[in-house]
Amino acid sequence: MFTPGSKFFFGFTGFAYAVLVIYIALVDNAIGGAVAIFALAVAVGLLGGLTIFNRDGEVNVGDQDAPANATLLTASMWPLFAMVGVVVMAVGLITHPIVFLLGLIVLAASFVEWVIQGWSEAASSDASFNASIRGRLLHPLEFPVLATVGLGVVIVSFSRVMLATSRDFGAITFIIVGVLVLVAGTMFALRPNLKKTLVVGICAVGAIGIVAGGIAGASSGNRAELVDAKKEHHFSHKECGEEKSKYFDKHAEGTVSLRSNTLAVVELKDGQLTAREIGIAALTETVTLARSNTVSIIFRNKDAGEHRLTAFLGTKAVAEGVMEEVLDCTQMIGKDQEQVMFLTISKPSIAAEKPYTLTVPGIEGQSIEIYVP
Repeated sequence: MFTPGSKFFFGFTGFAYAVLVIYIALVDNAIGGAVAIFALAVAVGLLGGLTIFNRDGEVNVGDQDAPANATLLTASMWPLFAMVGVVVMAVGLITHPIVFLLGLIVLAASFVEWVIQGWSEAASSDASFNASIRGRLLHPLEFPVLATVGLGVVIVSFSRVMLATSRDFGAITFIIVGVLVLVAGTMFALRPNLKKTLVVGICAVGAIGIVAGGIAGASSGNRAELVDAKKEHHFSHKECGEEKSKYFDKHAEGTVSLRSNTLAVVELKDGQLTAREIGIAALTETVTLARSNTVSIIFRNKDAGEHRLTAFLGTKAVAEGVMEEVLDCTQMIGKDQEQVMFLTISKPSIAAEKPYTLTVPGIEGQSIEIYVP
């Protein structure tokens, strides 16, 4: 009785009436909006009646007026995916813009797939030919996207497992999974005549296992040491004092590979702290930094023991009446090693109560002033 077009219009009509009821119940003294929604529902309902009357302007396969190449269209899953995209977009409106963007991508992809499927199925009466032209058009887009999505799922799943389990168990898990993948790939290569259903089944079981492991890892949460590290901010803040930090100074790099955009080189030698700006041969006691630009300063330790370079960049209010020093620093490095410090200073030095300085904790009376115009 109902044609495809009329189902769409009548479904929209029902949705409009539901919105009308909710609008009247929740919004007071807004008769204009209610009239607009009611008019929209009536108009769409009228369009639904017209589509039933003219039967969408089409004839059924087998009718006397049907063309010779008319064939029954296959069922399509893309309307379902399009509705999923709409729902995800609605959720994204009240949660996070990323969720809305993902829903929009799903909706757009479903629309393209749906349109191409409808076009290809009406191209001829040969179903295999129709499938081939659809494949030539969409496979160059579908395969890279599916591969990227699949790789992303595998990476995220493995990361959840690694974060939830101990380091030793995670390494063993990776070894076992790698061996299984190698065995499966070897079997596929040596037995190319394996049934397609068997190959698909093995791959499906592996994918389900990886995803299930990722879900289980995400459900159990991070292992205890990572929870403590996040709670105590082990890796999110720098410890710029004289003592060596257990976390911040772990695996400190002693060489600098990126030397472009270096403004100055600060060197500690025989207890003396010196600075030389790039392009100027003479030593300087003041380093000039451009405001709001990210610049790099190389620190070289030529002295015995381990030291770090610390930048004092004024103070900031952390609570009412409580001020805190703004510090930046390198990791602690040994003799004949060097590290780079990146600084971005938005406040001019003249506006600070104390001058900006570069110092080495534990070395008294040695500092380089930072001037920010």
